[in-house]
Amino acid sequence: MGGMRLGFTPFNAELDYEAAFPLAAELGLDLEVAYDLHEAFPLPGARELRATGEALGVGFTLHLPFVELNPASLIPSVRKLSQERLLRALEFGEALGAKVGVLHTGLIPVRHPVAERLAWEALEETLALLRDPPLPVALENDAKASALSEVFLHGEQNLAYVVLSTGLGVGVVAEGRLLRGATGAFGEVGHWLGEGVSPCRCGRRGCLEVALGLETLVKRYRALGGTASTLEGLLAGARAGEEAALLALRQLGEALGRFLANLAVAYDPARVVVGGRVAELFPFLEASLRASLQAHAFLEAHRRLPVAPSVYGHLAPAVGGASLFLARFFELGGLWAEGPRRNGGEGYAEVAFGDRYGLGA
Repeated sequence: MGGMRLGFTPFNAELDYEAAFPLAAELGLDLEVAYDLHEAFPLPGARELRATGEALGVGFTLHLPFVELNPASLIPSVRKLSQERLLRALEFGEALGAKVGVLHTGLIPVRHPVAERLAWEALEETLALLRDPPLPVALENDAKASALSEVFLHGEQNLAYVVLSTGLGVGVVAEGRLLRGATGAFGEVGHWLGEGVSPCRCGRRGCLEVALGLETLVKRYRALGGTASTLEGLLAGARAGEEAALLALRQLGEALGRFLANLAVAYDPARVVVGGRVAELFPFLEASLRASLQAHAFLEAHRRLPVAPSVYGHLAPAVGGASLFLARFFELGGLWAEGPRRNGGEGYAEVAFGDRYGLGA
């Protein structure tokens, strides 16, 4: 991938541009420019930075605005301001000659099916404005990005990365390729239908993520006599040896073991990594999970399927997101969704992702 190098953010290193440029030139690194700071402070303009960079052989990436920004906001005026800031930042990045832009997609303040649907529609509106950005931009969901972290940094070729927090999803890598499906919905196992009738955030009933979800875990713990009302309280109780907490976690482990038995038949991974908030609970549910998997697995090999918590914890999606670009940098190959969609700058003709906006898979 010609022209792409590792880099650093000057202000995170507590350096101004005057100190950062010679350091980057000496080390052969690029600089990440934080657009928020250029909005807030009288810093050098894009063309001035570019001229200095060209003189010293230093390139740039751009961190698009994220402070007080929510392009998925349900409030039209907030969303409009966010869109305007993003478009100005992209113009800045084009003048800068930035190679890559990093985008934050915003927050959904209310966990409700209607709010989530409206937020997705709001985000679609914002992304439509970025239909032809001058910089390559990648989007990926947390389970798939987490799976990439294991592929890129540990060389896994056949892996299932299970994320269980507020929802349930899985990122699957087969023969070194991340599987996405025809619409990008591959791995949405949380919406497999079971025998339950409890409502899901998606609007249907009986989705698996409701039965296995951590909200249900806390409710089950309370029904067993637990006194805490949060996952943190349940975890504290388990560490203190509270029987209700330990029993609730054993029951979750048994249910996860059955789920992994089904997952193994569907995807046949060589290894399973468990991430999300459930990774914190793994020491308390590991024994029951393994016993349940051994009891319900279809193949003998699946009874011995390695299962381990993620070593990256909550950082796994970020590590995987970085690997989307780093994989090309180190020419690992096999991780890209589709062929080229656009040239975002010199040396980036082959950087492309798959969705209808050309922004990500």
